[in-house]
Amino acid sequence: MALNHDKKSGISSNKLLKGLNDNELLEVCNIGINKDFKPGETLFAQGDSDPALYLILQGSIKLTQIIQGQEKDIATFQAGDGLGDTAFTKDSKRIVSAVVLQPSTLMVIDKLSVNMLPPGIQLCIYKNFNEMASKSIDSPIHRDTRLIDINKYLSSRIKNFIHSESSDYDQSELIHGILQNIPSLPMYTSNLVILLRDENISTPEVVEQVKLDPSLVGVILKTINSASYSLKFKISDVQHAITYLGFNQVYQLVVDHGVKSTMPDTPEFQELQCHSNVVSIISFELAKLCKINKPLMIGTIGLLHDIGNSVILLLKKQHKKLAMLIGLLDYARLGSLLLKKWNVPSTVFGSIEYQRFPEFFPPSEVPEDYRENVAMLHIAHLCYEHSKGKEKKELPLAFFNEYLKLLNFPEMSFTQLFNDQVMPAVYKKIDSYPENIRKFLTENRDNVICRESTR
Repeated sequence: MALNHDKKSGISSNKLLKGLNDNELLEVCNIGINKDFKPGETLFAQGDSDPALYLILQGSIKLTQIIQGQEKDIATFQAGDGLGDTAFTKDSKRIVSAVVLQPSTLMVIDKLSVNMLPPGIQLCIYKNFNEMASKSIDSPIHRDTRLIDINKYLSSRIKNFIHSESSDYDQSELIHGILQNIPSLPMYTSNLVILLRDENISTPEVVEQVKLDPSLVGVILKTINSASYSLKFKISDVQHAITYLGFNQVYQLVVDHGVKSTMPDTPEFQELQCHSNVVSIISFELAKLCKINKPLMIGTIGLLHDIGNSVILLLKKQHKKLAMLIGLLDYARLGSLLLKKWNVPSTVFGSIEYQRFPEFFPPSEVPEDYRENVAMLHIAHLCYEHSKGKEKKELPLAFFNEYLKLLNFPEMSFTQLFNDQVMPAVYKKIDSYPENIRKFLTENRDNVICRESTR
């Protein structure tokens, strides 16, 4: 009896037994078993059919719940609290898990034993349990459930807003009329894009296609003889120039030159093209770092990802009174349709169509065929925006870790990826970039260093 009196003193202040007198507390002690638990031990797991009641005499216990595949902390309980979720009051499975945080002593009472107590004691325990659960367990769970519902609703609305009208774009006479008025890529560009993606392509084959457009020959010779390469002697033979530049650089020049030929040569378009070039360069280096995809393909996607915005800019200049309405067009979908019209490979225009998804959705929402390409384009775009001056807190990083993991990068922060991986690879080749790209990267590198040093 003395032992039970000692046990009674340990539970007399327990919230689940509030309202019981000394004799009633002794009856509870008669059916309870005191047990010691070590940190890290699991009392019960979510999904268990364990309707026991736990009275915490000493220590602390953490409740967790798996929500959308991720474990979340729900609440922490200390001495004087009691544990038991809906599995205790109903014939159901545990909806949370309980893990020991500190060395703990608990009185464990199984449901069968509770049912053997006098009705008055049972009623008091159930009443206290329900009151306590509603305050400390149910509310967070209901709150999280409500947040999940809200998140699903908002995700659905966003998806509808940015993508469900794809079929409308496909069938719209207005959209097709717009695209018909955009000049096609020169034939040599399309042919060269296909040729340069072939790993077995030879230099003479590339030279033969390049020579079909004298202006492209001029661009290649101008590039190789620029101050960037600091050659002792001028190169006048295009085959020599292509061999020296390498197919990667020629590929960039071909696509860039082809796109420029379809758009007016104005400061606004030049700025968009510079942006696309930088994103392309970053995408190319990302692809090499993660060793997943062909860098040339990723570089092409980066170079063409903003073509839809070029079309919108062109329309605004042509129809100034409709500029506000034109601005509502989906640049990703518009760009994708234009590239499809240009007979660009589907992996390119498909990836560009889904480029806005990573800002709002995890990788699972992007079609598998385009997932890795979209991930690299997204991360390249984040790097571009950060190098241009956007602080980390301003960037859409909600799903950054998921997309980084998809590309087989080791776990790291965005800042680590930007400072230690991507930008060093980009700056290493800075002398080979066109003058406007070198200027952009140099100026913004200084700004980034300045920002970091003032923190």
